[in-house]
Amino acid sequence: MATIDIFHYARAEDLDAISEEGLKPGSRLMVFDSALRNNSVACWLAPDFDVMGYNENPRYVCLRARIESSRCRVAAFELAQAAYVNHIGRGQAKNEEIAARLIAVYEKTAAAVDLHTLGTFRSPEVLVEGEISADDIAVVKSPETGTRGEENRRVYAARWGEHLIRVLSIQRTLMQLQELRDAAVNRGVAVRVAKHDDATAYLETYMLVESGEFFTVDVED
Repeated sequence: MATIDIFHYARAEDLDAISEEGLKPGSRLMVFDSALRNNSVACWLAPDFDVMGYNENPRYVCLRARIESSRCRVAAFELAQAAYVNHIGRGQAKNEEIAARLIAVYEKTAAAVDLHTLGTFRSPEVLVEGEISADDIAVVKSPETGTRGEENRRVYAARWGEHLIRVLSIQRTLMQLQELRDAAVNRGVAVRVAKHDDATAYLETYMLVESGEFFTVDVED
């Protein structure tokens, strides 16, 4: 059976319990109505894909888990965040209809690890079905600090820029994703559905009105 190494950040104070019980499904911090996420342990493809700043937080420890790849799905963490802020009404009015639409796309677009490609999602997270046994977990004392997460976000922005150019039926342009977003909003092609953030940027998620697709944009200062 094919296995992969994935990574999870845990609070240092929880290490003793994890060494005995492993990692349990579900999130303590971001709870909303996604059966896929609630029945999984959320991890990262590599330490540098973490967008929550755990790698720079001394209260957290990086764990590596060796998991059968068939148990894993890669999903758009940015859509989970957007669904959550609509569910609880953080920084905006509660909107359960939009939350449900975001969750549906989040679950529908989750892909097997071997089908996931760089830039498919802005912040790809790995969802491991069920719990992760303590026997499959090891502490990573010095997590690698690469640039794959940053490169993934660049590819994501470029891919969505190309898509918006097609949607807007405009000529090839040097416009960046934020400018194309503005053009789409001004034409009524896209609407903002969420304001949220992670350790890398303030973010806004938009929906294409006709197709129901969602995309997330970094908000520049």
